[in-house]
Amino acid sequence: MAADSEPLLRSLEVAGAARHRLRQRLPVVILRVIGDALAVAGGALLGYQYRFYVSGVPIPGNHIPSFNAYLLAVPVVAALWVLTFAFTGRYRLSLGQTFVDEIMGSAGSVALFVVVALAFEGLYRGFPYSRLVLADAAIAALVLFFVERALIRLLQSSLLRSGVGGSRVLVVGSGLVADLLLGRLRMFPEYGYQVVGRVRVGPEARPSAVDPVLAEYPLDTGLARLVERERVDTVVLALSGAAHEEVLRLAADCLGAGAEVKIVPDVLEIMTSGASTEEVAGLPLVGLQPSRLVGFNLVLKRAFDLVGTLLLAVPALPLVAVCAVAVSVTSPGAPFFRQERLGRDGRIFRICKLRSMVKDAESDAASITTTLGDIRRTPVGRFLRRFSLDELPQLWNVLMGEMSLVGPRPLSVRETQMRAFDRTVPRYRERLRVAPGCSGWAQVNDLRQDSSIEERVFYDLYYVENWSLAFDIKILLLTPWRLLFHRHAY
Repeated sequence: MAADSEPLLRSLEVAGAARHRLRQRLPVVILRVIGDALAVAGGALLGYQYRFYVSGVPIPGNHIPSFNAYLLAVPVVAALWVLTFAFTGRYRLSLGQTFVDEIMGSAGSVALFVVVALAFEGLYRGFPYSRLVLADAAIAALVLFFVERALIRLLQSSLLRSGVGGSRVLVVGSGLVADLLLGRLRMFPEYGYQVVGRVRVGPEARPSAVDPVLAEYPLDTGLARLVERERVDTVVLALSGAAHEEVLRLAADCLGAGAEVKIVPDVLEIMTSGASTEEVAGLPLVGLQPSRLVGFNLVLKRAFDLVGTLLLAVPALPLVAVCAVAVSVTSPGAPFFRQERLGRDGRIFRICKLRSMVKDAESDAASITTTLGDIRRTPVGRFLRRFSLDELPQLWNVLMGEMSLVGPRPLSVRETQMRAFDRTVPRYRERLRVAPGCSGWAQVNDLRQDSSIEERVFYDLYYVENWSLAFDIKILLLTPWRLLFHRHAY
């Protein structure tokens, strides 16, 4: 009888764990709904006040419309916003999503809301609402929405760091992708993934000081029991070269134990390009696309670089001047530093930076890169490097077409030759298919001096194969945040 009841008990335990996770995350969803409604309501009221009492725009007939009529519309507008966001799935919590992703992902929902709101306003004949009020209210509501979501995100990040509302993750696999995934999950606890451990498989299956004792757990017979024992919410299968049958069997075991399963496709180690899907005669096909940075897209990216550089040059020029004076006063030598770097298609160019080290710092052949506690850095240089202010003169390289605002960071010719990256790092040359950038996808993910070249190349290739103007904008928006909070700039 006990044996017969065991499956039922396991099912109840799985359902109970799912309900527990839902209860932990539900308050954040409710907070978003309430916050959105208040932001839109506040925006509507501010729009009315600004239009009729602040803007100074002439009012037809010099008669201010009734405030009550606008007040009655506030709950309708707030409800439309919430329903639009719910319909487009913007209230589903997605762990690992940055604030920029969240805001950019909401753009479509905001656009749909505007269309629906204008349609309602056009159909309603009971009161002639001012279009200027709607425009002012929309701007105010967006500002309040950004502030509201930022505050909620700070609260959510704090809860996730404390283990509330997060997901307990088990990584199964060995190799570069599994190592990289494990490191990123541990580096950013605010994303909500609490690493339980990693089960190593294949020839590298061995206990490790980094991984818990889970490394020794028998994969072939005990993964489901391990998931239950450690209360794992999500299992990530990163099994390079594994047979499809094995992956499907392990996925089925984990799903049966109540865990969500995510699979890192084996093709990711060969091709990082974005995959497109289509259906032919009912069969799904996955297509791997070449880099989009060709033809008109190259022209578009160059135009974006020129406009962005001219806009950034206005605040950057006086800041560069102040930093250059500080460098000259505090240490002997020229304030600027030029070095040969590899550009697009392997062409060599001279990058321009503010000098952050003592004069002739590169005379030591063994000292190619900066390390933690590097004694060659000047006091001003440490500050410049901490906030990447030494990189500001590279806007000149962008203006000259040698660099882009966004792209893989250019490595020095000397370092590339000494460490033979061409021969030791797979697909290293492919990162040179695009112009190097002042900021890059690897850098906004905090992969800097102490990270391996393999990790950086992996992220660089992802950028090359998945380029879009929106991707560039996202990286630029993430850059200031990383400048303030990154941990590996020295």
